[in-house]
Amino acid sequence: MRNPLRVAIQRIGEEEPLLLSHHPTCRYYSHHTFELYGQQLCMGCFVVYPVGLLALSSLIVARLLAPDAALFELATPAFYGLGVALIGPKVVESLSPGRWRTRSRMAVKAILAVGLALLAFPFVFRPADRLVTAAVFVGFLVPYVAYKGLTALDDCQGCPQRDDFPDCTGMTVDGTYEYTDETTTVTPATGTDSTDETTGDSPTDGRE
Repeated sequence: MRNPLRVAIQRIGEEEPLLLSHHPTCRYYSHHTFELYGQQLCMGCFVVYPVGLLALSSLIVARLLAPDAALFELATPAFYGLGVALIGPKVVESLSPGRWRTRSRMAVKAILAVGLALLAFPFVFRPADRLVTAAVFVGFLVPYVAYKGLTALDDCQGCPQRDDFPDCTGMTVDGTYEYTDETTTVTPATGTDSTDETTGDSPTDGRE
């Protein structure tokens, strides 16, 4: 029996690759995607969103089935604290020099998604805290989206076609990716390839 997920991803990749990865196809953006069944998928769209929804759904179901569980006895600020703590690794990864390996980046994004689910949870079952919860959630998202917007072209540093963006070859989303191999990464400051050189997890490009 054919794997329906494989069939769906490969078919979408052949017909509408932009639905799987909306990032430029050049090597400077390889760290924003991961490979699955021969196709490049956006880490944010296919890790953060699914994991976040699954985490929040699991919390809701658990609350309905076991309302007296210790987790649900926590005060609302405790949920905020747990959420912020789980967002922390993403902040560390973003501020770290170099780039982490694909699996590490995916793990960090999954942890971020669980953190967001914890931040959002009080909105569902605690009506008195909904306004504050919404403010906290939006208070995180607005600076994050603003940061992403301000740094959107940072990955283009060193690219000879940087001044041509978005009319560059990397924006030709046709399912063909010019990504480096697993042992090299593009250094944003110079646009040159270098071997893995970071603390802890070694960095790599967007393929595993």
